[in-house]
Amino acid sequence: MVAAQTTTEGCLFVTLAGIGMVFPASMSLGQTLGRHAPGTGSALLGGTQFLLGALASPLVGLFGTSSATPMAVIMLGALACAALSLTLLARPWHGHGEFRGTAPSVAAA
Repeated sequence: MVAAQTTTEGCLFVTLAGIGMVFPASMSLGQTLGRHAPGTGSALLGGTQFLLGALASPLVGLFGTSSATPMAVIMLGALACAALSLTLLARPWHGHGEFRGTAPSVAAA
């Protein structure tokens, strides 16, 4: 029982450490791509995070609270959705989503 809890906590630590490194970079990239309307970009990024969290939390509870398996399944499902989105929407091998222009100039007042 203790070994299973230690393994679960170790896996969660590694996962959350990875998320802690990826989220700030992804938010910065999202803000860069939406720099012509920064408030809208920020609202969409934040709202999407809250929406996905609100959808995932009840799903974990539906499958039981006695083990970490439902949480792991939901996390793997989110990973699969992220990989599918990268493959179908971003298409990095085509250079889609890369910023190639110049920053908008600020008019002198």
